[in-house]
Order: sequence, then C-alpha cells, then structure tokens
Amino acid sequence: MLSLPHARVWLILGWVLIAAIVVGSLIPQVPTFGIGISDKVEHFTSYFVLMLWFSGLYERRQHWLLALAFFLMGAALELLQGALTTTREMDIDDALTNGAGVMAAFLVARFGLSAWARRVEDLWTRGRRSREGS
Repeated sequence: MLSLPHARVWLILGWVLIAAIVVGSLIPQVPTFGIGISDKVEHFTSYFVLMLWFSGLYERRQHWLLALAFFLMGAALELLQGALTTTREMDIDDALTNGAGVMAAFLVARFGLSAWARRVEDLWTRGRRSREGS
C-alpha cells in the first residue's frame, strides 16, 4: 500500500465500498429509490469505482492483482446470487459487466487517475498549512 498520511481512512472507506457491493449483490431486492437505472450501469459503475478507488491506494505494479481480485469477486457474487438467493439470478452478463468496469478503471488508472489519493492528500496538507499560516 502507498504511504499516505490518511491511508487507514482511505482503506476503511474502500472496505465499506466492498461491503456495499457484497450486500447489494446478495440482498433480496436492491432499493431503486425511484430511479430507473439499468442494472448493467449499476454493475459497471460499482466495479469501476471500486477498482479506481483501490488503484489510488496501491502501487501501480499491484493494480493487475487488484483487477483480478475484483473480477473474481464479481464472478463469485454472481455465483452466490444463484446459489444463496431465491429472488436474484446468476447472470453471466452481469459478471462480464463487472469485469468491464474493472478493466475500464484499470485503464483510466494507467493514464494518471491512480494518483487521486496523493493529490487529495496534497490538497489537504496545503489547505491545512495555509490555514495554520494565516
């Protein structure tokens, strides 16, 4: 993991994202809050955000391991939907959409967005220094 001043906070928030995806995948019915979004958009976005989040916390050379882990997590959750729930179905298209989200974030991270955590930390530090110096 990268050496960041608030690394523990970022990591905890990342695990909250993982937990939300696991719970959202296995609860009987996902609440829609009156918003009609395609489940494929939800799958893609969830795994895109997850991969991009963790790519900001780990060295670039570890990103392929993250991508593999999140792809396998998505596939496993699809299998568990078929095995553990009566209201949800295993869907290979959902698993592929999860993987597409992971791959898209992997590529975006390669083009510079993986440094998001360092940039946020720098802004935090600069903002704190300017407030203390005033």
